[in-house]
Amino acid sequence: MFVGRALCGLALLTLTGCAATEPEPQVEVVDVTPTSFPLPPSAVAATAIPTPEDTTAIFRTVFDGTAERGDRADALEGSAEENAAVFDSGGIVSEVIFDHVSTVSPDRVAATGASLGQPTTIDFVVSDGRWKLERSTACAVTGAC
Repeated sequence: MFVGRALCGLALLTLTGCAATEPEPQVEVVDVTPTSFPLPPSAVAATAIPTPEDTTAIFRTVFDGTAERGDRADALEGSAEENAAVFDSGGIVSEVIFDHVSTVSPDRVAATGASLGQPTTIDFVVSDGRWKLERSTACAVTGAC
């Protein structure tokens, strides 16, 4: 019986010694921050006038097929159901950059900028308490409505 316990103890020491000498697996951390689409626009209070950067981010989010559908819906006037055809028409990553925003009425602004070198003016409206791209613009760009 003593011999059996000695052999068990020897086996246990051998197994423990082997396990302690094996290196720990290394975990490599990789930064996978997406860079293919702009960040969704932050909510701009309806009482504040959106900046040119805000309007550019809103516009690009609506037409970026790689953006989350919920973010796209939050950036476009109307409900997600009403705008399903716009979102299903595919993404158009626009190179539009707005450099000026002017007030048209308390709940409407006009953002002026350039798209592919051509001057453009796009309207943004207050909907659900935040600034959004006017639905008629999305319909005109996609031809989906």
